[in-house]
Amino acid sequence: MEITFWGTRGSIPVPGNEYAKYGGNTPCLELRTASGETIIIDAGSGLRELGNKIVSDVKSGKYSLLMSHTHWDHIQGIPFFKPFYIKGFEFDIFFPESEEQCAEDMIDVQMQPLYFPVTKDVFGSQINYKDFKDIGIFDFKNLEVSIAKVHHSKNTHSYKFTENGKSIVYMTDNEIMYNAADHEPEPEIIYKNNSDLIEFCRDADYLIHDSMYFFNDFKNKIGWGHSNNKSLSIFASLANVKNLLLFHYDPDHNDETVDRLAAETKMFLKEYSDNIKCIASKEGMTIKI
Repeated sequence: MEITFWGTRGSIPVPGNEYAKYGGNTPCLELRTASGETIIIDAGSGLRELGNKIVSDVKSGKYSLLMSHTHWDHIQGIPFFKPFYIKGFEFDIFFPESEEQCAEDMIDVQMQPLYFPVTKDVFGSQINYKDFKDIGIFDFKNLEVSIAKVHHSKNTHSYKFTENGKSIVYMTDNEIMYNAADHEPEPEIIYKNNSDLIEFCRDADYLIHDSMYFFNDFKNKIGWGHSNNKSLSIFASLANVKNLLLFHYDPDHNDETVDRLAAETKMFLKEYSDNIKCIASKEGMTIKI
């Protein structure tokens, strides 16, 4: 199993030299299984570059796209994904269904005449919509895939991928809860308020997690659905993960700021665990397990 990062930024894409190290595209990951199948996770602006690579490598194929939720930064790559327009490609789109929206709606909403020049009727590929309602565990493409709801806007999910005894958790857009207006993040409080998600991440080889804010800046962002690096360090240590991958960077955080975020997170981690490696994810990075 290997995973490649095509977009690591949160909220909105950011261009410019000062974002070159970690990248300016919004969330999109490519997961390749041991059997060689490809699963795409989220459809932010990074999806465009992944699509360009796919059509340069192959003329057809079947892929799966798993969505965490439908905020713009996680879906804005869909209209610019070249394989959708080409006959011979086939996609299963998995989506956490809600009363308000299903997977097909997710595409229709942004590809209507007020917002985009063409509708999805121009797609040449075959698209199969796979809405799911229940969290839990299912077998998928020779993987075990576990699903959990996270602390973000309604209907946002996390995925855990397990293959050959190794696991990766993708938990973008999650606010680690601890009544931040009145309390410092402490292990007992963090576990009490996040025990379900901590257990979901238990012993993961890699935890890819929202790291939008510095701890000192967080009080102005409480309730926005994102995490600070100190509470994340406690969360990761309580879950006993092996590697913590920082992800979903604030669009105002340039490369120098992300460097500081990573250094400070490593400092916090040392207070709670000596065994966790902290990695700042960047576009183009591939991790093999």
